[in-house]
Amino acid sequence: MSQTNVSTPSVHPNLDTAWWWKALSRDELLIPACRSCSKRFFPPQAFCPHCGSQDWHGAAGSGRGKVYSWIVTYRAFAPELAAEVPYAIVAVDLDDGGRLIGRYFGDFNVLRDALPVRAKIYRNHDDVLLGFEAA
Repeated sequence: MSQTNVSTPSVHPNLDTAWWWKALSRDELLIPACRSCSKRFFPPQAFCPHCGSQDWHGAAGSGRGKVYSWIVTYRAFAPELAAEVPYAIVAVDLDDGGRLIGRYFGDFNVLRDALPVRAKIYRNHDDVLLGFEAA
């Protein structure tokens, strides 16, 4: 997973997500995986959304997946993003299971349903964030 510096609003981890952000800052992509039903999910939360179990752990993710959906933003919704427009946000179905959302880095014209992508960790000042690029 490669790294890039861009402008993005700051991250505010909570009790359920702090472990995920810490792993990402170590360049590790971990996905919550339920020990009861074996399904992965995102975002991290106290209970598995598939079966309700509290017995889950952070499992290593490959970062590879396929685009499920995307948007291209032409108007900045936060002052910190004004210099970044246009930019794209993608929803990605990971090959390992689970769906993540992140910034897309690359040519917007190649975005399509089921486009193979890989995770890209990038930094914004003190924050570490997750994006994707074409695989």
